[in-house]
Parts: sequence; structure tokens; C-alpha cells
Amino acid sequence: MTSRARFAILLALLIIVDALLLKILATETEAGTLVDRLMSLSGGLVAALALHRIMPAASDHVRQPGFWPLVTIGLVLNYGIFVALASRAPHVQPLVHFGFAWACALIFGGFGLYRIRRWRN
Repeated sequence: MTSRARFAILLALLIIVDALLLKILATETEAGTLVDRLMSLSGGLVAALALHRIMPAASDHVRQPGFWPLVTIGLVLNYGIFVALASRAPHVQPLVHFGFAWACALIFGGFGLYRIRRWRN
């Protein structure tokens, strides 16, 4: 398994678990949308990290400097966009804010990876 396929699987798991937990928490609890989102993002991260430990490492695995700070900033950006949208438009379904926040974070991460790879070469 290549490192790109492994990364795609882990990212898909993170997004799917995050969406499912957000939907469940938003409908079943009274904690509030922002707390529900923080808990769902944490649950998705735990699931992705657990699968990361179980999956075999890729044969072409190369450590890229700057990757983990990019991931961390992307997750903070994701939550920040969600918070801004949820506070400005609370009448909109949380999954709409969720989708837009993930789209922005993925675009940010894609440009960040492009710049990291271009800088290394």
C-alpha cells in the first residue's frame, strides 16, 4: 500500500467518523453545536490514530518536514471555520457547516502539501 493510499484511507475514516458523530451528537444531546463538533472531531481523530497504528506502514513512506504542523493548523482551521459559520448562521444544519469547513481545510492542506513538496525540490 502506498503512502498516498494510506493517507487517503485515514483521511476518509476521519471525515466519516467525524460526520457520523456530529450528526448523532447534534440530534441526541443538548450540549450545543460547538461542543458537539469538538467531541466529534476528537472522536474522528482517535479513530484515525487507532487505524494508523493498526495499518502497516507504506513501503515508500517518506517523512516530510512540515507535514504535522500543516495537519495541526488544518484541523484548527477546520474547527475555526465551523465555529464562525455556526455562530453567524445557527439556523443552518451543522452538517452544511461541517462540509464547508472540511472543504476549506482540504484545500488549505492541498496547497500546503504542494508548497512543501515544491520547497523540498
